[in-house]
Amino acid sequence: MAKKTRYIQVQEIKNAYEIKILSNEVHEKILEELEAVLDMLFFQTRAHIQIDCRKIDYFPLNFLTKILQLARDLRLKKRILVLVGLDLPSYRFFSRYGLLRLIFSNEETRRNSLGTTKE
Repeated sequence: MAKKTRYIQVQEIKNAYEIKILSNEVHEKILEELEAVLDMLFFQTRAHIQIDCRKIDYFPLNFLTKILQLARDLRLKKRILVLVGLDLPSYRFFSRYGLLRLIFSNEETRRNSLGTTKE
């Protein structure tokens, strides 16, 4: 990447680009940086996109909306969005409104949503 990013890290993985969010919370600067990187990846590559959200404790609605827009746009281009570390409330939000078909989430989140966690 030409520009150094402060809040996210981008790396190429097999058939995709992975975006790791390095901050614990989502704020305006992260959203601006994420939007710039996502736009660049969407228009300049044909790869799938994976977003690692494990460090984020809380997902604000504007972040979830941005993720849904990206997932929809990628789907139209026959590409996929993979979310790693999606928290349970966000997973249930996507599930309730029938939006899980737009994204792929990690296996741990799906197990937790079914209540089959080992305590």
